Amino acid sequence: MGYAYVVGCVLTSTLLLVWLRILRLPVFSLVTANYFVAVLVALIYEPLSWTVLLQTPPTGWVGLVVLGILFVAVFSLMGRVSREIGVGLAGMLSKLSLVIPIAFAALILREPISTRQVIGLFLALMAILLVHGPYLQEGGMRKLWRALRWGLLLWLGNGIIDTLFKAFQPSWQSLPDENIPPLIMGVAGLVGLSLHVSQKQLHPFRRPTLWAGATLLGLTNIASVIFYVKGLRSLPAVPFFLSLNLGIVLLAGVIGLIFFRERFSWLVGLGYAAGVGAIALLAV
Repeated sequence: MGYAYVVGCVLTSTLLLVWLRILRLPVFSLVTANYFVAVLVALIYEPLSWTVLLQTPPTGWVGLVVLGILFVAVFSLMGRVSREIGVGLAGMLSKLSLVIPIAFAALILREPISTRQVIGLFLALMAILLVHGPYLQEGGMRKLWRALRWGLLLWLGNGIIDTLFKAFQPSWQSLPDENIPPLIMGVAGLVGLSLHVSQKQLHPFRRPTLWAGATLLGLTNIASVIFYVKGLRSLPAVPFFLSLNLGIVLLAGVIGLIFFRERFSWLVGLGYAAGVGAIALLAV
């Protein structure tokens, strides 16, 4: 049953990229509204325990707020990358972000790192540069940098989220696993709404089409989280993350090529091979 959760998580995570690409709605407003839908469904699925919430230390609440801010920012950035650069590239950059928490653990926390993982780190960085190769060939350094800067920001943002999850985990010991995502998503939604209010840009939320898209995105989002939590409980961490990350990279790449006619060349193919190798080495 454990691998069924992995398959569900791969499908829903990739579907998030597809929705962000095809829903022609303002990305930031869509992402903000999606979090309200996701939180509502999550609370119906697993109501919050107020007793447990009161036991959460201040550092735990700081972590929830910081991650909420990063969630809405990085998810909006993922929408931009999916539309401007492609679904396949967005999927790869999101999953190659595991380089950052591993490097953080090795350099800052002084955790041991194997030669295999060091090779994986270099392969991951090489993959990021190779898959951007067509932009250099088509438009020189200016076009390469314009595409690469958003890709690097997405990679860095996802990596910081993964790192902070690891750093704040001890502060969330009193919280059930199912309650952590809706708390972070709730903060993300409120941050997004606050920015809309401050800029007096509330008119997108009056459009039924926005809420239709947000419902589609939010239901997929929370389904992905549920599959993730259940899969992590059902399988050891290494096969779970290896299967999940490889599945998302490969499926997103195939969908990008077949359905969206995204750029492909021998450089991109080499980049995907390097990315798959990096994930395999880093996950062990």
